[in-house]
Amino acid sequence: MLSRSVLSLVALAINILPHRSLAADATVQDMQIVGRALSFKNGQKKGAITLAVVYAGASEQSNAEMQAAVAISRNGLKVGDNLLRIVPVEQSQLSSASGYDGVFSVGGVDQERLRKALNRSGTPCFTLEAAQVKGGACTVAVRSRPAVSISINSGNAAATGVGFATAFIMMVREI
Repeated sequence: MLSRSVLSLVALAINILPHRSLAADATVQDMQIVGRALSFKNGQKKGAITLAVVYAGASEQSNAEMQAAVAISRNGLKVGDNLLRIVPVEQSQLSSASGYDGVFSVGGVDQERLRKALNRSGTPCFTLEAAQVKGGACTVAVRSRPAVSISINSGNAAATGVGFATAFIMMVREI
């Protein structure tokens, strides 16, 4: 049987630890991977790249993940020859993704609504959540920790009209 002090510590930890423990905040390295991946998109321009961070406004977790992503590049994030500009977009405000070079989806985003916004837009969707690529609307899942991992769903890429350079496709894993 657990002692009273152990139970007290467990109760304290539950109340102190953030309730978003399963959430994954984007890191600078994650956003650099997204920026590099965007440079492999067929027809991608050089210079300023606009990445919409799509979030669910009603979700505390989604808002926190969006804020973490936006905080990474308040003045832009230099990635190779490009400057990645990250802008927050609440999912209800995203009727089409065609005005952005890329979309970054955080947790809690309605994947069907996102799929409709991405449809034939030519805009790739990135996320940290492989489930959003495997069964959702996103094209590429990235992860910089514990090791760099990039996964792509070629079906989602085709549905959005996104093509990547062969060199990129050879470096990633299909899911």
